[in-house]
Amino acid sequence: MTVIDRLRSALPGGEDHDEAPTGSTPLSGRPWLRGLLAGLGTGVTSALVLVIPAVLAWAMAPRATGSVWDAAGTGASLWLLAGGAHLTSGAVTISLVPLLGLALLVVIARRGAREAMVDVSTDGAHWRGLLPGPLAATLGAWWGGYAVVVALGAWLTGTGAFGVALLSLLLPAVLVPLAGVSLALRPVVAEDPDVLGPRLGTSRVPDALRRGFRAGLRGAAALVGIGVLLVLLMVALSWGDVTSVQGTLAAGGLGSAILAVAQLSALPNLALWAVSFLAGPGFQVVDGATTSWGGSTGGLMPLVPVLAGLPQPRSFPWFTPLCVLVVVGVGAWVGRRSLDAVARLSRLRTKASVAAAACLVCAVTIGALDALAGGSLGQYRLASVGAPAALLTMALFVELLVGALATVVRDAWRLRR
Repeated sequence: MTVIDRLRSALPGGEDHDEAPTGSTPLSGRPWLRGLLAGLGTGVTSALVLVIPAVLAWAMAPRATGSVWDAAGTGASLWLLAGGAHLTSGAVTISLVPLLGLALLVVIARRGAREAMVDVSTDGAHWRGLLPGPLAATLGAWWGGYAVVVALGAWLTGTGAFGVALLSLLLPAVLVPLAGVSLALRPVVAEDPDVLGPRLGTSRVPDALRRGFRAGLRGAAALVGIGVLLVLLMVALSWGDVTSVQGTLAAGGLGSAILAVAQLSALPNLALWAVSFLAGPGFQVVDGATTSWGGSTGGLMPLVPVLAGLPQPRSFPWFTPLCVLVVVGVGAWVGRRSLDAVARLSRLRTKASVAAAACLVCAVTIGALDALAGGSLGQYRLASVGAPAALLTMALFVELLVGALATVVRDAWRLRR
């Protein structure tokens, strides 16, 4: 049975499709070659999303310098940055990854991986306890093709304004395709869990963590959503200052569009800053310019329009720390969702352990995103931008746990009435 057969059988009336002839293609007997070509195509498509705008911006600039290869190299650098790589230019390092851009690359990778494995058999022995042999070979070839494009992109950066830190290439070459493959395999595994070998199964995962995993991810998504709303509110309240900075940059036409897309791609990053503010650790844009419950301190900000929405330097009111109740409320919601994964009459200890595991998943997910998204926008005062990932993770776990355990205890009390 192939991947597409398994997906069809999960649909209403899907069993009728098994009788339809599937035909053959020149690559039907060589799925690894199809995977390799699909990987190359996925990588090229993903790279062109940023290389083409960079070349167009260079072509339409009234006083453009350099060549089209310089523009293509800059576009390749931005593509690698969106995938998690760190860019360098002399003593300057740029490692702040736009999370929305990263998400777009993962979506493209998912689509490419799915196309590569559509007609691949899922029968047979598992390769090294991971995936069925034909499927593992195809996805391995797809991964190899994608990695070739990443290597070519790294070579192309030599013609642009930025270099790339070699070790950081592991993120665009491994993290992005791995996430894409995982998402592509989800519907297949949901239809037939035996597709995963024993090394990829969940038998070794603690029961509480396995049950609370989905609730934790939902809680992380809720926190990011709340952060996005807070960022949009601050931008709306400071719209005059934002447009003033936009006008100062004098980026008209395509330049304005590219600037707007660049800021939009970093919206989840700013949302994490907002979450860190709600949780207590706060964040900083430049060294010496921090924003936390105590207030906002001033500093020379980069000329980025959206940063004009940050609070003006001042002390905040005494009740500002009460905003932590938002995080506690999300913890209560996570606790309620975690209760759905256990039996109604389960012991209090079981429910509490699942809720705690869900809070841990939520906090670690936010912390990992912040560690990936935060970083450097230059040197000196721009060497560390964003929220402290470790401190944010610990603060979130404690605050979420308070809300989640309160929900679990309340549920137990209602059952005893």
